[in-house]
Amino acid sequence: MEFHIGKHWVVNLFGLDVHMDTLITLWITMAIIIFFAALAVGKINLVPTKIQAVFENIVTIFSSLTKPMGEEGKKHTPILMTLFLFIITANLIGQLPWKILNFFPHVKALHGEFASPTNDINVTGALAIIVLFYYIISGVKVKGISYFKHYFQPIWFMTPFNILEDFVRPLTLALRLFANILAGEILIMVLGGLIASLLSPESISAFCQNTFGSILPSGFIYNLSLFLGSLLPLPIMFFELFVAFVQALVFTLLANAYISGAVAKHH
Repeated sequence: MEFHIGKHWVVNLFGLDVHMDTLITLWITMAIIIFFAALAVGKINLVPTKIQAVFENIVTIFSSLTKPMGEEGKKHTPILMTLFLFIITANLIGQLPWKILNFFPHVKALHGEFASPTNDINVTGALAIIVLFYYIISGVKVKGISYFKHYFQPIWFMTPFNILEDFVRPLTLALRLFANILAGEILIMVLGGLIASLLSPESISAFCQNTFGSILPSGFIYNLSLFLGSLLPLPIMFFELFVAFVQALVFTLLANAYISGAVAKHH
């Protein structure tokens, strides 16, 4: 059994090596979010439609998340909501049956592995850098130049460590999201391959034939084995859905904590 992890379809654009498989799934993610957002706000009704009600609940949830910041928190609700919706959608993109593309020779020749864009460190790193610049700029807007006073606390020789903390935060955000999504996809591939090898439709069919062969026709047994075999990866996929949601939530909550700390009066 052979697995290929971390392969990318690399294309040189303007002198830069670009992961085109990541770029494509990234644009698909953005297109999905823009489509449903436009659908929700395209025609706002007094009695909300289902999609409008979903987005209104999302806005309410993130408004309550930033409520401890007071009036200042309202300004940061959009960025947190955008981060969460983008990351959860990007994580779930990996659940689409991209392996079907391997059946097409011209696609297989690209040597790319279409998956969640968040399993690429370049994407998670970019998201983390956005959070870094956002909370520093937000802190400066609220406190002015005095925002940088915390670099010299509790005593001046702690300054290098305090500055280093601002650079370590995006690194941990990027690595946590990247590592968990990549590990989840590897887990699905390994366990899925193990299940497929041990409990393939052929082995299920053989078991059913030996057990119910005298009762059920062979054609029915074969169709039943195909159906049962298709259900085997589902528990693993449900686990990955849980991981996708948790990682999007963790990234958003940490971003909220960093923004809250930057704009807090005591910081």
